[in-house]
Amino acid sequence: MIRSVLLFLLILFPFQDSTLKKQKLTEYLTMEVSTSLREMTQQELSAKFLGAKIPDAALTDEASAIELTITGSPTFWLEKDLNLLKDFYDSSIPSLFSDIEFSKKKIVNINERQFVAYEFEGTPQVDDNNRTPEKRYTYLLYTIFRNGLVTISFSCPPYLKDEWKPVAHQMFESIKLK
Repeated sequence: MIRSVLLFLLILFPFQDSTLKKQKLTEYLTMEVSTSLREMTQQELSAKFLGAKIPDAALTDEASAIELTITGSPTFWLEKDLNLLKDFYDSSIPSLFSDIEFSKKKIVNINERQFVAYEFEGTPQVDDNNRTPEKRYTYLLYTIFRNGLVTISFSCPPYLKDEWKPVAHQMFESIKLK
Protein backbone atom coordinates (compact mmCIF):
# COMPACT_ATOMS: atom_id res chain seq x y z
CA MET A 1 0.00 0.00 0.00
CA ILE A 2 2.72 2.47 0.98
CA ARG A 3 4.65 1.50 -2.14
CA SER A 4 1.59 2.33 -4.29
CA VAL A 5 1.15 5.73 -2.65
CA LEU A 6 4.84 6.56 -3.10
CA LEU A 7 4.74 5.48 -6.73
CA PHE A 8 1.68 7.67 -7.29
CA LEU A 9 3.45 10.68 -5.69
CA LEU A 10 6.58 10.11 -7.79
CA ILE A 11 4.49 10.07 -10.94
CA LEU A 12 2.86 13.39 -9.98
CA PHE A 13 6.06 15.07 -8.76
CA PRO A 14 7.50 16.03 -12.19
CA PHE A 15 4.40 18.03 -13.12
CA GLN A 16 4.94 21.68 -12.25
CA ASP A 17 2.27 23.97 -10.94
CA SER A 18 1.66 26.31 -13.85
CA THR A 19 -0.01 29.00 -11.72
CA LEU A 20 1.16 32.41 -12.85
CA LYS A 21 1.67 35.45 -10.64
CA LYS A 22 2.36 39.00 -11.83
CA GLN A 23 5.88 40.12 -10.87
CA LYS A 24 7.99 43.20 -11.47
CA LEU A 25 11.23 41.51 -12.54
CA THR A 26 13.22 44.64 -13.43
CA GLU A 27 12.64 48.38 -13.22
CA TYR A 28 11.46 48.22 -16.84
CA LEU A 29 9.64 44.84 -17.13
CA THR A 30 6.62 43.26 -15.48
CA MET A 31 5.17 39.89 -16.42
CA GLU A 32 3.27 36.94 -15.04
CA VAL A 33 5.68 34.23 -13.91
CA SER A 34 5.12 30.61 -12.94
CA THR A 35 5.03 30.21 -9.18
CA SER A 36 7.29 27.16 -9.72
CA LEU A 37 10.19 29.49 -10.54
CA ARG A 38 12.50 31.19 -8.08
CA GLU A 39 15.31 33.72 -8.38
CA MET A 40 18.72 32.23 -9.13
CA THR A 41 21.21 32.42 -6.31
CA GLN A 42 24.44 34.37 -6.72
CA GLN A 43 26.31 31.07 -6.99
CA GLU A 44 23.99 29.87 -9.79
CA LEU A 45 24.37 33.19 -11.63
CA SER A 46 28.15 33.02 -11.38
CA ALA A 47 28.26 29.44 -12.66
CA LYS A 48 25.81 29.92 -15.55
CA PHE A 49 27.02 33.31 -16.76
CA LEU A 50 30.76 33.00 -16.21
CA GLY A 51 32.40 35.65 -18.36
CA ALA A 52 29.06 36.90 -19.71
CA LYS A 53 26.81 39.79 -18.74
CA ILE A 54 24.75 38.86 -15.69
CA PRO A 55 21.03 39.21 -16.56
CA ASP A 56 18.90 41.88 -14.90
CA ALA A 57 16.60 39.04 -13.75
CA ALA A 58 17.19 35.29 -13.75
CA LEU A 59 14.83 32.61 -12.54
CA THR A 60 14.98 28.84 -12.39
CA ASP A 61 13.05 25.91 -10.94
CA GLU A 62 14.06 23.82 -7.94
CA ALA A 63 15.95 21.34 -10.14
CA SER A 64 17.73 24.18 -12.02
CA ALA A 65 16.51 22.74 -15.34
CA ILE A 66 14.43 25.77 -16.37
CA GLU A 67 16.01 29.12 -17.15
CA LEU A 68 14.16 32.44 -17.58
CA THR A 69 16.33 35.52 -18.04
CA ILE A 70 15.78 39.18 -18.82
CA THR A 71 18.68 41.33 -19.94
CA GLY A 72 18.74 44.97 -20.94
CA SER A 73 21.78 46.52 -22.57
CA PRO A 74 22.57 49.76 -24.40
CA THR A 75 22.32 49.49 -28.17
CA PHE A 76 22.74 51.45 -31.35
CA TRP A 77 19.54 49.88 -32.75
CA LEU A 78 16.44 52.07 -32.99
CA GLU A 79 12.83 50.86 -32.61
CA LYS A 80 12.30 51.38 -36.34
CA ASP A 81 15.20 48.94 -36.99
CA LEU A 82 13.34 45.84 -35.75
CA ASN A 83 13.39 44.17 -39.20
CA LEU A 84 17.16 44.74 -39.44
CA LEU A 85 17.56 43.39 -35.91
CA LYS A 86 15.66 40.28 -36.96
CA ASP A 87 17.92 39.83 -40.00
CA PHE A 88 20.94 40.15 -37.72
CA TYR A 89 19.67 37.49 -35.30
CA ASP A 90 18.48 35.26 -38.17
CA SER A 91 22.12 34.90 -39.12
CA SER A 92 23.77 34.98 -35.68
CA ILE A 93 21.59 32.57 -33.63
CA PRO A 94 22.46 29.51 -35.79
CA SER A 95 26.15 30.09 -35.09
CA LEU A 96 25.47 29.79 -31.35
CA PHE A 97 23.73 26.40 -31.56
CA SER A 98 24.21 23.10 -33.36
CA ASP A 99 21.40 20.83 -34.55
CA ILE A 100 19.05 23.83 -34.47
CA GLU A 101 15.42 23.38 -35.52
CA PHE A 102 13.35 26.59 -35.64
CA SER A 103 9.60 26.52 -35.10
CA LYS A 104 9.28 30.33 -35.00
CA LYS A 105 11.32 33.19 -36.53
CA LYS A 106 9.15 36.28 -36.84
CA ILE A 107 8.11 39.65 -35.47
CA VAL A 108 5.24 39.38 -32.98
CA ASN A 109 3.10 41.94 -31.19
CA ILE A 110 2.72 41.58 -27.40
CA ASN A 111 0.75 44.20 -25.50
CA GLU A 112 1.16 46.77 -28.28
CA ARG A 113 4.93 46.29 -28.55
CA GLN A 114 6.79 44.52 -31.32
CA PHE A 115 9.31 41.79 -30.50
CA VAL A 116 11.54 39.63 -32.66
CA ALA A 117 10.59 36.09 -31.61
CA TYR A 118 12.58 32.85 -32.01
CA GLU A 119 11.46 29.45 -30.85
CA PHE A 120 13.67 26.44 -31.46
CA GLU A 121 15.42 23.35 -30.18
CA GLY A 122 19.18 23.23 -30.41
CA THR A 123 22.39 22.38 -28.61
CA PRO A 124 24.33 25.44 -27.36
CA GLN A 125 27.90 25.78 -28.61
CA VAL A 126 30.34 25.89 -25.69
CA ASP A 127 34.03 26.74 -25.62
CA ASP A 128 34.67 24.67 -22.49
CA ASN A 129 35.82 21.16 -23.48
CA ASN A 130 35.01 19.94 -19.95
CA ARG A 131 31.29 20.62 -20.45
CA THR A 132 28.99 18.62 -22.68
CA PRO A 133 26.04 20.81 -23.60
CA GLU A 134 22.53 19.39 -23.64
CA LYS A 135 19.92 20.09 -26.26
CA ARG A 136 17.44 22.77 -25.12
CA TYR A 137 14.04 24.10 -26.09
CA THR A 138 14.46 27.89 -26.28
CA TYR A 139 12.04 30.77 -26.72
CA LEU A 140 13.68 34.19 -27.23
CA LEU A 141 12.22 37.66 -27.54
CA TYR A 142 14.15 40.79 -28.52
CA THR A 143 12.90 44.37 -28.55
CA ILE A 144 14.23 47.90 -28.43
CA PHE A 145 13.11 49.89 -25.41
CA ARG A 146 14.48 53.21 -24.08
CA ASN A 147 17.54 53.06 -26.35
CA GLY A 148 18.34 49.59 -25.09
CA LEU A 149 18.07 46.04 -26.37
CA VAL A 150 15.86 43.92 -24.13
CA THR A 151 16.35 40.16 -24.40
CA ILE A 152 13.90 37.78 -22.75
CA SER A 153 14.86 34.12 -22.84
CA PHE A 154 13.22 30.92 -21.66
CA SER A 155 14.86 27.51 -22.00
CA CYS A 156 14.43 23.98 -20.73
CA PRO A 157 15.52 20.45 -21.64
CA PRO A 158 13.43 18.76 -24.36
CA TYR A 159 11.91 16.30 -21.87
CA LEU A 160 10.21 19.29 -20.16
CA LYS A 161 9.17 21.04 -23.39
CA ASP A 162 5.62 19.67 -23.58
CA GLU A 163 4.97 20.76 -20.01
CA TRP A 164 6.68 24.16 -20.09
CA LYS A 165 6.13 25.44 -23.66
CA PRO A 166 2.51 26.53 -22.96
CA VAL A 167 3.61 28.10 -19.67
CA ALA A 168 6.40 30.02 -21.42
CA HIS A 169 3.91 31.28 -24.00
CA GLN A 170 1.52 32.42 -21.25
CA MET A 171 4.34 34.20 -19.41
CA PHE A 172 5.61 35.92 -22.56
CA GLU A 173 2.11 37.05 -23.59
CA SER A 174 1.89 38.98 -20.29
CA ILE A 175 5.10 41.03 -20.79
CA LYS A 176 4.74 44.76 -20.16
CA LEU A 177 7.56 47.25 -20.53
CA LYS A 178 7.38 50.55 -18.62
